Amino acid sequence: MRNTHYPVNHKFSSCSTNDPYFPDHWKRCPLYSLAQWVNGLAFRNIQFSDSGLPVIKIAEIKGGISGQTKFTQQTFDDAVRVRYGDLLFSWSGQPETSIDAFWWRDPEGWLNQHIFRVTPTEGIDPVFFYYLLRYLKPNFVGIARNKQTTGLGHITKRDLENLEAAYPRLPEQRAIAHILGTLDDKIELNRQMAQTLESIARAIFKSWFVDFDPVKPKMEGKQPEGMSEEVAALFPDKFVESELGMIPEGGEVLKFPEEFDFTMGQSPPGSSYNEYFNGVPF
Repeated sequence: MRNTHYPVNHKFSSCSTNDPYFPDHWKRCPLYSLAQWVNGLAFRNIQFSDSGLPVIKIAEIKGGISGQTKFTQQTFDDAVRVRYGDLLFSWSGQPETSIDAFWWRDPEGWLNQHIFRVTPTEGIDPVFFYYLLRYLKPNFVGIARNKQTTGLGHITKRDLENLEAAYPRLPEQRAIAHILGTLDDKIELNRQMAQTLESIARAIFKSWFVDFDPVKPKMEGKQPEGMSEEVAALFPDKFVESELGMIPEGGEVLKFPEEFDFTMGQSPPGSSYNEYFNGVPF
């Protein structure tokens, strides 16, 4: 099963209306009938401990195990034990950012409430079903928005029973899953490359403009290592005193309010919002 945490920018995995399209030869049925949906548990503080298995909430699904993760040493029904590669569906939260399908890619743990552990029925490819859920996300968002209170919305079993889905024969499901999974693999590779380049850029910025590393060898009459003569010539060969401490010669100490204009964003009333994907986004 592929690492498919990231959305795919093509027709099958996104739609801009709440009226999904399915080919005529696909079999129609309620979405709920295509899988087993097991809800997580409502944990109490007394059940938490410093060690044990993690309690998997939406924060863990989106960001992995962290210092904020709760743990428990208690044992529960195996149906709510989450293992690597399980398909999870977050059915409650902020509609646009929390209600979605995810693969679990961390160590096993116990499933918290507001999340379904989803097991597709026989004849339904799990990867295809993941993309089907992603394709239906605008529908989930619309349903949750209509129930939204204090910033939260939710999808119920009744909603899943009322939402029509469709699927082709298993070989076609697997072909679709393979194509979209390959695209997701490429997207993930590009994301990792961009993350690596961003880390390199941050390291260079810190070296050049925070630690001022190119100035130090020039003070000794040496060429900065790994830097061309043209770039090295842009840096001075001495430090001078400033109110911030030692800075390269020719540098200035400035204040943000004197050099930049800051514009604060607006908080429009909820009544000004339009339907999903309509109007100008905030």
